[in-house]
Amino acid sequence: MSPTKPRIVVAENDPEYRRTLLDFLDSEGYEGAEAVNGADALEKIRGGRRPDLILLDLDMPVLSGAEFLAVRESDPTLLMIPVIVSSGAGDRPAEIGSGSFLAKPVSPDKLRRVIVETLDEADPDPARRPRPTEPWSIDDRRSQILRNRFGRAVAFVASEREARRVAAAVNGSTRLSTEALEQGIIDKGLECLYQLHRYDTDDAYRREIDGTTGRASLLSRIEEIARLLHINSRTH
Repeated sequence: MSPTKPRIVVAENDPEYRRTLLDFLDSEGYEGAEAVNGADALEKIRGGRRPDLILLDLDMPVLSGAEFLAVRESDPTLLMIPVIVSSGAGDRPAEIGSGSFLAKPVSPDKLRRVIVETLDEADPDPARRPRPTEPWSIDDRRSQILRNRFGRAVAFVASEREARRVAAAVNGSTRLSTEALEQGIIDKGLECLYQLHRYDTDDAYRREIDGTTGRASLLSRIEEIARLLHINSRTH
């Protein structure tokens, strides 16, 4: 069975440019889903297979790109989906934060490169541990969110205290990190996140899990790993 194509939602107001983007994505081997504005994009994302990436136009009616980003900030599911923002205004808008930005018109080569880089940065591959050049840090505005150096949300935790402990562990600055990594606890947690992501984005994998242990088994493993991390932190 061939792997599922990365799914990219194109939220673009201009129908001609939207069709150009969808044709480009198809030629590059991606699955494109079109949305005519931010509200339509939300409906497509919440009502179907979760996308791997969102191409977001800022200048849209009903719900603009900036308004979509504001909604995204309060929704953990949306926040885990990377966004590439585009605008014909030219200058990088302040409201897009650390996300990727492309000024229109965008050359195919540049669009191709930014899509590949963004998908790679957001890849939840459990075999790929954070490198020293990619530390996790606590979000400035929401202390329960951890981000990597690219500004991508990588984890949600129960409290700021928990966020600081997990960040210190992943970044290798505490004893917990060494022991948890030796025991594979951090890796198992990242693998569970990867599996949940795959469950939400891969139809074949979702059917496989539903036909055997079910999604609840993935969630119970996350809870078990959280308890192990808690035990480790209390012993040091």
